[in-house]
Amino acid sequence: MKRSKLIFIIPLILFLAACSKDNDNNQQEGKAILSVKLVDFPGTYDAVNIDVQRLRAKLDEQWMEFTLESPGVYNLRDFINGNTLLLIGDTALDPATISEIRLILGDNNSVEVDGASYDMQTPSGQSSGYKVKMDPQVMEPGGLYRLVIDFDVSKSVHQTGNGKYMLNPVVRGYLESAVGGIAGAITPIGAAGYVEAHNSSDTAGTFIDPVNGQFLISTLLPGLYDIAFIANTGYGDTTVTGITVEAGQITQMGTVPIPVR
Repeated sequence: MKRSKLIFIIPLILFLAACSKDNDNNQQEGKAILSVKLVDFPGTYDAVNIDVQRLRAKLDEQWMEFTLESPGVYNLRDFINGNTLLLIGDTALDPATISEIRLILGDNNSVEVDGASYDMQTPSGQSSGYKVKMDPQVMEPGGLYRLVIDFDVSKSVHQTGNGKYMLNPVVRGYLESAVGGIAGAITPIGAAGYVEAHNSSDTAGTFIDPVNGQFLISTLLPGLYDIAFIANTGYGDTTVTGITVEAGQITQMGTVPIPVR
């Protein structure tokens, strides 16, 4: 895996670009528009439930707190294959430089493993919040900034012993138009359970839908990827090489056959 991890700090790569005011009726003259949504890069847990309550952003030298669209407890595994959690809808802001974001959690965080549920410790999650590190970015008047946060569960949840778990979030953020994705399906349905895209600088994956065999790997940086399908019992692992991802587009792979072992 190429994604970096910092304890208590959420690494974030934030790509921001301005669009014409005519592209969104909600934009207000002289304002920048910000929205934030969350997707999941899943891990091996049955469920990872986080109590998402608020989000703070540092705009110029002032902190601004945002009320989420629907605060509450969410299983991060629900937000794969194109499903997302809207944290902040289109919000008009005075033009400013955004230099830091913090995610504030509540107390009801847990992880489910092999059918058993365990409380999950979240150091600083309820007080100062989890820091989002990023280079300062200017939000300009008339700019539309749709941020996608990719929550990497596989690197964020850690077993500390004695049935205890800790959340040290690893999250990356992108402007929606700056990243692409890969979609497709497998045959026969149920032959593989997980698919992963990787190259020398990036890795991301998702579970394959067991009902229709479809998958969508989102928030991939533009580039050339190898796509690995992790087979279920009775079938063989399969890799498709040289799949191109372009910014703002979903590359369609079609139906990929998974061989019988």
